[in-house]
Amino acid sequence: MDNQKDTKTEDSEEQEKINETIKDLEYKWKRALADYQNLQKETAKEKAEFVKFANSALLMEILPVYENLKTSLEHADENNHDAWLKGIKHVIKQFENILKDNGVQIINPVDSEFNPAEHEAVEKTETEDEKLNNKIAKVVKIGYKLQERVVQPAKVVVYIEKITN
Repeated sequence: MDNQKDTKTEDSEEQEKINETIKDLEYKWKRALADYQNLQKETAKEKAEFVKFANSALLMEILPVYENLKTSLEHADENNHDAWLKGIKHVIKQFENILKDNGVQIINPVDSEFNPAEHEAVEKTETEDEKLNNKIAKVVKIGYKLQERVVQPAKVVVYIEKITN
């Protein structure tokens, strides 16, 4: 009978240890889950903050160009168009340099083959010259690529060979 009591006591102690281990593991699991959820929230917050201010560097480059445009307009002289035009050309060059430095490429497909990945045909014009078929006749609006990805296709008029019966 003593053996049965000892076995029951040992079983009871063993069960108690198992229960404590389960409680400890459950606590650690809940703590790890809470830490993970907090990390997710913090990461989402940091990402939102990054996105919010991602363009601040670009803005700092564009602001001087904007200010130069305003200054050009303020100093525009009705009798001296040449100086004003020279200033505007300078501002445009500033913009082009900023775009280039930030990975923007201009799509200006004059005299090139129509490419639907980079061009949007807004009009077609017939031609009898077979060599001009599917070539760009006119660029209505230039397009832009950012890091080799088209963000705005060039709007173009495309030559289409006139079919004669």
